[in-house]
Amino acid sequence: MKIPIVLPTVRFDIDTEGRLEVSVDGQPHVEGRPLTRDDLRSVLDEITARRRTAVRVEVHEADGTTYSDIETPAEGSAPDAMEPEPETATPALAGAGFRPGEQVALAYVVARQEADANGNAAINLPPALLSATRQGLILLGLTSLTVAPVEAQA
Repeated sequence: MKIPIVLPTVRFDIDTEGRLEVSVDGQPHVEGRPLTRDDLRSVLDEITARRRTAVRVEVHEADGTTYSDIETPAEGSAPDAMEPEPETATPALAGAGFRPGEQVALAYVVARQEADANGNAAINLPPALLSATRQGLILLGLTSLTVAPVEAQA
């Protein structure tokens, strides 16, 4: 699990009679029932499971005592019930017209790839580099000197 640089803050305020008020990043955490000190763990587990990230926890007692800690989601905390994060595929740069088995280079020799048996090649780049260099990129066959404009593949 990646822990974000800035953690969401879950604040528990406990009054002298043990009633619990909960807020997340300063916004009230809505519950359909009155909460007590005994509900603290279950509410915290629910918040971390829903957010699927670590949180900073602050507990403020009625006598002024404050406790703070970092809480991470429990192992196996209902990820099956949550929608999985979509996988983002890195788009390939593709061109055609190369000789079978030929080394194919991306302009400025950012990367090299051997063409397949049909003379096609596909080179993957990190998305940040791809978006920064999209215009003017070509694939170059190093033997045939075939130049192919870059075509994005889904």
